Amino acid sequence: MTTHYNLDFPKDPQREPYWCHKHARTCQPTKEAFKFLRRYSIDTMRRIEQYAALRTNARVIARHVDSRREKYPAIDGVITSPPYVGLIDYHEQHIYAYHLLGLNERRHHEIGSAANGSSQKAKEEYQRDICEVFARIVKSMSRGGYLIVVANDKANLYGKIADMVGAEVEGIVERHVNRRTGRRATDFYESVFIWRKG
Repeated sequence: MTTHYNLDFPKDPQREPYWCHKHARTCQPTKEAFKFLRRYSIDTMRRIEQYAALRTNARVIARHVDSRREKYPAIDGVITSPPYVGLIDYHEQHIYAYHLLGLNERRHHEIGSAANGSSQKAKEEYQRDICEVFARIVKSMSRGGYLIVVANDKANLYGKIADMVGAEVEGIVERHVNRRTGRRATDFYESVFIWRKG
């Protein structure tokens, strides 16, 4: 049992009522999971039904590859949220998906993994790797196409990345991120970089 505002990294069991920072009231620790599983399952089925009503015959291909080496087809634009430098080990975080889908683990291909840290050397390697990916994308993109990148750029790496890729910067939108499963001491923002192929 844990508090509602600390689902990410619970440290100690919560056995008594507590002041909940998420709900701004006194909450009781949750003693059962079934009601949540039921609620979330019903919500998931509702979302699947909504998606089924909107679904088209558009073709989608998912590739489990190293994006620095992939050949991209002709495209009009891309929206992406690349990994953050030295922050998360995505392979570890999503290991269940590798097992569930029978995918080979490709940890050694991960760009900006937490294991590499966030030293100056790691940041420069990250920039080079992301540039390789974006350069391939832009090469396949039609003139005037947009590359929209969502990133927490606290190390200020993306200005140089845009220059290295040769993208025209059309704008940067700051987006507030609401953390639902944990509590942050301060507000958290991501940048939405809007780049255009000239």
